[in-house]
Amino acid sequence: MGHRREHLLRRLQSAWRISPPFLLAAGFIMLILAGTALLKLPFSTNTPIAWSEALFTATSAVTVTGLVVTDTGATFTTWGEIIILLLMQAGGLGLMTFAVVALLSLGGRIKGRRYLVASSPYVTTHPRDVFRTAREVVKLALVIEGLALIPLALVWVPEHGWAKGLWWSLFHTVSAFNNAGFTLSSDSLMSYVGNPVINTVIPALYLIGGLGFIVIVGILDYRFNRALDINVKVVLSGTLVLSLVGTALIYVLESNNPATLAAIPALSDQLWASWLQATTPRTAGFNSLDIGSLTQPTCLVLMLLMFVGAGANGTGSGIKVATLFVLLAATWTYLRQRNQPVLFSQAIDTTTLLKALAVTVMAILGIFLGTLALSITENADLLTVAFEATSALGTVGLTRGLTTELSGEGQLVIMVMMFVGRVCPLTVAYLVGSAFASSRDSMKEELQIG
Repeated sequence: MGHRREHLLRRLQSAWRISPPFLLAAGFIMLILAGTALLKLPFSTNTPIAWSEALFTATSAVTVTGLVVTDTGATFTTWGEIIILLLMQAGGLGLMTFAVVALLSLGGRIKGRRYLVASSPYVTTHPRDVFRTAREVVKLALVIEGLALIPLALVWVPEHGWAKGLWWSLFHTVSAFNNAGFTLSSDSLMSYVGNPVINTVIPALYLIGGLGFIVIVGILDYRFNRALDINVKVVLSGTLVLSLVGTALIYVLESNNPATLAAIPALSDQLWASWLQATTPRTAGFNSLDIGSLTQPTCLVLMLLMFVGAGANGTGSGIKVATLFVLLAATWTYLRQRNQPVLFSQAIDTTTLLKALAVTVMAILGIFLGTLALSITENADLLTVAFEATSALGTVGLTRGLTTELSGEGQLVIMVMMFVGRVCPLTVAYLVGSAFASSRDSMKEELQIG
């Protein structure tokens, strides 16, 4: 048994040397194909669905996007919903694990937790470290999801009964932590627009999941006599600023809209709705307001938030919060005619800046190409197709109503964008990091981009 285990570890180590991004893409493709086959089985659906619908749902679940062409709660049986839950969990935690292991394999360091391996430059990460890291990522995720399950059950068990209420709580817990945005209600969270528990627990889950494993570990290991890691500072500060500014903007822009906030009588409910709608573009995809009824300025704000996304090494996508702040720091440095960008008193090195530029340029190009393709295949206005393209590439899951009306070609475009948006940012960051691994020794700290 020991010999077989060592043989398997050696084979996995050889595979990791081939190309981690290739392994990530191949793993996601295998999950999508397996999920498609399982969702097409008779016991998975209440009524038969087309292969294209099964493929779209599986792709959306594995990439933890949340865009759907069918009503999840009405279309799928409990078995089908279980399959979707497993696909969301595997997709979200799989990418989080890959992000951590890729950082380690490039010589990155994670302070604090002794169970994580701090690789040195030019050292290939051993498969044992992969398993060990994956185990710790899963353990942390299960603990967080288990804690969140209790308050959600206090809402849904009285409403749906024990069995259905607990299932709803579990499904939405996994969906939220993995930033998936799948719900079992046809109107997402619009029925709970003023519910303080739903509007606290669900955002807490997708914000924590979006922070990333390394940031979460940094917070858990924080001591008052020690400064926070630069990446933790940037992600926490960026998340707070984007959430609060987004909430204020949405409240101001929608307060007089009779189709959204103006239709909600209580001020507290309006603030809850503004809060959830400002934080969910961090790639979560839940909504408590009708997205199709939002004003154009609000849609532009949401598109910017979707473009930025969550933190590195987390369950969310987008160009990442750290990327945005690195670019802002570089821009501010240029305007001041300085030579070295600085963020939180930490100099930003060339590798980090190149990662930020590469991820951002590719995201902009991807959104443009996706918008162009949807403009050709779909009969919809430019704002709607641009919003859909941004949501798909950022694996967010918000839609102005176009998803369920997509043509066959449009569904293919969205599926490609969801897959690329999930895999590409970290792949680009890994490739840039690999190319500049020789300069790693000079870095004491590094922001994790992608």
